[in-house]
Amino acid sequence: MLHLVNAGGTVTVDVEFNRSAATQAALGVDASVHILGGKNMSTGDFIQFLGAVMVLEPGDTVAVTADGTTPTVDVIATVEEFFIIPG
Repeated sequence: MLHLVNAGGTVTVDVEFNRSAATQAALGVDASVHILGGKNMSTGDFIQFLGAVMVLEPGDTVAVTADGTTPTVDVIATVEEFFIIPG
């Protein structure tokens, strides 16, 4: 789950999934993917992504950027970690 809420002012929010260099080389994927790009949010607005699965490899990141006069955006992200034992 990914939940974003604007706590103050009018802002523009961008959520970007960034792949590590190792993941890019191994899988032949783009360096980054915009999950949410340039979304305008007023005070009290929220966005929630439920039921989606995003697979992160070591070194991958998710970045949230808020732009505006007084950007105050809170983010909650839930993750589940799996260990794969070789052999």
